[in-house]
Amino acid sequence: MSSARTLALAAAAFIALAAAGWWFGSPWWTLRQMREAAQAGDSDALAAYVDFPALRASTRAQLRPRLGPLAGLLAGPAVDAAISPEALRLALLHTGGSLDGDGRGGEGGGDGGGAGEVDLVRTGASEFRVEREGHQLVFRRHGLGWRLSRVTLPE
Repeated sequence: MSSARTLALAAAAFIALAAAGWWFGSPWWTLRQMREAAQAGDSDALAAYVDFPALRASTRAQLRPRLGPLAGLLAGPAVDAAISPEALRLALLHTGGSLDGDGRGGEGGGDGGGAGEVDLVRTGASEFRVEREGHQLVFRRHGLGWRLSRVTLPE
């Protein structure tokens, strides 16, 4: 009887540790996978980490008040074209496969790497933000993974 109880406690502890590992590690893993996909020029793999409909909607919502009513209406189709897998593919071709055009990607990994360093901020169980040089990338949980769903545009 005690052997079954010990096994159950060990299984529960393993599950708790695995959940804690996912909680802390999965955002960094996502950023690392995105960086590697960008460096490899693999736009399909990178696009798998982007929620294009949510990203377009949030971008349109940010642009509308800045551009005024008429320009805001015209910005919709431009945003849809600019935030697409095809545009991502072209951007990767233009930057030589890196996220920021200098071969570093965009994720510093917490190694104190200066300009490539990012701040990752948890905003709940289903969202985290990456802050770098005044910009924010907002990721939301999709199943057990994460997808980029909003980019905060500079003022």
